[in-house]
Amino acid sequence: MTTWSDLLPEILNNIAGKLDFYEDSVNFLCVCTSWKKSSSDITTKHSIQHLPSRLPMLMLAESNTDEDDEHELRTFLLLSNGGTMRKLPLPEVQRQRCVSTHGWLLTTGEQEFYTKLVNPLTRAQVDLPRLYMFDELYFDQDEWMYYLFSMRKVVFTSPNPLSSDPSFRVIIIWGRTIGFCQPGDVSWTRINGWEGHLFDISYHGARKRLYVVATMGTIYECDITNDVLCPKTLSRVTTFPGEEFECSCVPWAYLLEWGCDSLLMVTRERYYFKKHDDEYGRYGPYRTSRFQCFVFGLDDGKWSKITSLGGKAVFVGFNSSFAIDGGEGVKPDCIYFTDDLYEPYRGLPEGGGGDVGIYHMFNDRIETLFESQESVFRSSPPLWLQTSTLPIIKGIK
Repeated sequence: MTTWSDLLPEILNNIAGKLDFYEDSVNFLCVCTSWKKSSSDITTKHSIQHLPSRLPMLMLAESNTDEDDEHELRTFLLLSNGGTMRKLPLPEVQRQRCVSTHGWLLTTGEQEFYTKLVNPLTRAQVDLPRLYMFDELYFDQDEWMYYLFSMRKVVFTSPNPLSSDPSFRVIIIWGRTIGFCQPGDVSWTRINGWEGHLFDISYHGARKRLYVVATMGTIYECDITNDVLCPKTLSRVTTFPGEEFECSCVPWAYLLEWGCDSLLMVTRERYYFKKHDDEYGRYGPYRTSRFQCFVFGLDDGKWSKITSLGGKAVFVGFNSSFAIDGGEGVKPDCIYFTDDLYEPYRGLPEGGGGDVGIYHMFNDRIETLFESQESVFRSSPPLWLQTSTLPIIKGIK
């Protein structure tokens, strides 16, 4: 009797040619070794790499087991397949801190603070300058330990780091520092000019500007790709008028492009538990209680509060904040969030990071995305991956 693994290569290639989305091709290659080998010719590879990606997916935290093989595998939650879990080999990010943007991971490690970009599906890599190669940035050993765990955000000025786009930049929030580089640079260039705590960064493709949101919801901007303007200094654009919207403070905020002439600022409120509370044992020190969304018009300089995302879903966490249309597995008017406070769990043997879920804008309900144990992390938290056009797949297990 013929088994699935014994299907003729001609039949498998015919099936592969009818797949319309990147995620479906990943699932196809994950079935077994023979299916992967049968579709390894160059024509199939190049057809797969140009397929559109239907939805984002979530890379879960690294396994907490002591088995080396498990540490080399990472589990992905595919929203497009109704929450299907897939394990892919990814030894390149083993025990590394990761943040994500445009389907790529930026990894950092203790060894001389190296950084690189890794594509989790294709395992393509791009080397970046070491983190200590910041212009005019010096600090003592205690600050090194702070910075080690403080890679918070990365954004690109264009989606593909493998392209020859001369305007491509990688921009990061690292501790109390914003910096940028191009692949091939020997050092990071520092960006100055903000006050307070850094919340988020976003590159507005239509405006060709980097936007930064900091304490009190103050937003700054910078022309990051203009090589004439150096050193780079942020200019203040606006400060969120909290009293106008009955917001006494901005505890945490995310920023993303919202159409060609606006920014969306998403504020996040957390409830903190006491150690004797039952919730402390279940969730950890805190739990997200509410999100609010505000739009800032870049042309008219006006703020407005919105209670609906217009059918879109927003994704926030240690990823670059982004929005997509709801449907086909993604719930509209929802905010998909992961835990992005590392400090409360640093050094704890049980790890942390259970503050993960789906926030429904219309009724403030928070829905569980998966069992919190799947999100517990010690080195790198769960990350949303905004998949885009990707290079050739390899290493699918």
